[in-house]
Amino acid sequence: MVAVNSFPQVLDAVNVPYITADEAHILLCTELERIVALAKTLEGDDWSKPTACTAWNVRDMLAHQAGSYASGTGYKEMIHQYLSLPKARQLPEDAINETQLFDRKGKSPADLIAELESVGPVAAQKWAYQFKLMKLVTIPHRTAGSLNIGHLMMVVHSRDTWMHRLDICRATERKFEQTAEHDGRIAALVMLDVAKCLLKIMDKHSIVFDLAGTAGGRWKIGNDEASATINMDVLDFNIYASGRSTYEQARQKATIVGDVAWAESTLKNLLVLY
Repeated sequence: MVAVNSFPQVLDAVNVPYITADEAHILLCTELERIVALAKTLEGDDWSKPTACTAWNVRDMLAHQAGSYASGTGYKEMIHQYLSLPKARQLPEDAINETQLFDRKGKSPADLIAELESVGPVAAQKWAYQFKLMKLVTIPHRTAGSLNIGHLMMVVHSRDTWMHRLDICRATERKFEQTAEHDGRIAALVMLDVAKCLLKIMDKHSIVFDLAGTAGGRWKIGNDEASATINMDVLDFNIYASGRSTYEQARQKATIVGDVAWAESTLKNLLVLY
């Protein structure tokens, strides 16, 4: 059973203010600082522990993060990674991730931390303020329909680090550092993308997501009176929305008030990019 939130206001998810360059830089730098600090607490068997991204252990996850930030240091590295060719039925980002891990297969955890500390601030600055022409590019995407590179740089990269930081914390039983200002803003930007994902199936319905926790809040999607409210922990919700857990696992962690069948069908259609 999920505790009912005490958040006083239901916000319209589609009207969540979009990110500015200054805010993108702050979110990226904060996440970079937090994941590096977390990585420095890991030792021994922590690095080989499995994660919610089932193909990766903790060390692989940090290699991905180092590679991801390296892609933001300049066009040469970006092109090297972006030209990774997907295998049959593989998403482009999965091919990029494979390249990132392959390029770092000989690096120790200490090497990866050092790389992240070196390339991270450069990427955060450039993703927020540079690559202006590249940010105009939108490419087809099998899951999202389309992906704008500016959105990837300004929003998805900090969200990706946020989620992988949570993955590592849960894999290694570390505390997940949160503040309402930082983590709540990342969660709100997720809900903006959730709204874009779900509005096409709303029809005459609307739904409220009442998400408990430091980063939580109450968001409505749709224009009419809510047909149902889904109550869930905000971190568990993001684990599901990112594809890290199954519908059945998410449903066990959610309580629904109102039209249960319709809310369940809505939940099944929820998937956004992280």
